[in-house]
Amino acid sequence: MHVAIIGGGIGGLTTALTLHQLGISCTVYEAARELRPSGTGINLQPYCVRELFRLGLEDRLREAGIPARGLAYYTRRGQHVLTEKLGSEAGFDWPQFHMHRGAFHLMLADEVRRRLGSGALRLGHRCVGIERDGGRLAARLQDRATGRSVETADADVLIGADGVNSTLRAHLYPDEKPPHWNRVIMWRGVSEGVRMLDGHTMVVTGTWRQKFVAYQIRKPSAERKPGEDGLMLNWLCELVAPEDMEFRPEDWDRTGSAEDFAAEFESWVFDWIDVPGVVSRTAGIWEYPQVDRDPLPQWTFGNVALLGDAAHPLTPIGSNGASLAIVDARVLGRELAADPAGPEAALKAYEAERRPAMETVLSRNRAGGPERFMALVEERAPEGFDDIRHVLSDDELDIARSYRETTGLSTDLVNDVRSLIPPERFVN
Repeated sequence: MHVAIIGGGIGGLTTALTLHQLGISCTVYEAARELRPSGTGINLQPYCVRELFRLGLEDRLREAGIPARGLAYYTRRGQHVLTEKLGSEAGFDWPQFHMHRGAFHLMLADEVRRRLGSGALRLGHRCVGIERDGGRLAARLQDRATGRSVETADADVLIGADGVNSTLRAHLYPDEKPPHWNRVIMWRGVSEGVRMLDGHTMVVTGTWRQKFVAYQIRKPSAERKPGEDGLMLNWLCELVAPEDMEFRPEDWDRTGSAEDFAAEFESWVFDWIDVPGVVSRTAGIWEYPQVDRDPLPQWTFGNVALLGDAAHPLTPIGSNGASLAIVDARVLGRELAADPAGPEAALKAYEAERRPAMETVLSRNRAGGPERFMALVEERAPEGFDDIRHVLSDDELDIARSYRETTGLSTDLVNDVRSLIPPERFVN
């Protein structure tokens, strides 16, 4: 069996490493001519770290990542609401890592090339269509810059892991509506020389109408000076867009400007963080509209399947988008390696496990995700409070934990499974 993976992002690369571990041949085709991943941060949740450790990446993750210990919520006035434990501090058998997204992405790419060979990751190859010939598939590929046909990828299985604007998804659903925008815009950046709290705590300040999120990450080792710890502060600011502003698909992931949002955060100077100061120290800003897509009725079509953001793009709430794509990759690989009925049955089993779960997460994200209780705090105590339990009930304070369990992030669910793939199936 040979698998062609369209998309060389986190989901696609993890799929390649998983298939190689199971002895299944594969090639990754990425539209970009060079990998230039975002310099902002990423959270890797314990359930995905467990799988990455099983892929033999533990040492590299510990060297590049910062273990997360807590998640602190603050009001827009900087008043502390509560802090929840994360990762190993919360009783998980695996840590949660705050990481530089680019460093993690390139780590996966390096491992694919090292383990599978340099030809296993082919850059500058954009999928523009698929053809079937009996039980075989052929993906037609072009150079994205020139539009010139570069090759046809023959495969037994085709996996679309090419993100929220997936060309393979568009091929399967040509009449799908544009991405759903919730009218929130995020501006992201990384600031050097800024330390926050204990260095292991993520903060969420404000509500979906105006929010600041931050956590420490480590600069990629190749960019550190001798003796430098490489610590930086990854941050994002969110605001609701004006009513007359329209979202355009081409606006995804573009260079942003502090002039578009910084004035709204001028007063956010607290004893634990100076938000205007953080923004002013950033080297670059990226702008993203918060978008997702409505659930699909199916992810698999014979021996073709969607994965990660191509299958279930989520608004970035709850810090688990990349982690869920990694779980997709592991489940898909497990089913392809285990199902004696062939790849079509295996892909159906993958979809049967993952699609309902992701529909639930999408629904919870659209309802506000784990931060929904913060809107209640602002509504009931706009001038502050003496005791948060006079503002929120125990059930309301438990909203974040309930959300995490929806994504599979509870100590019982995670710790009871030592790996999504039985180690005896590993070939490499």
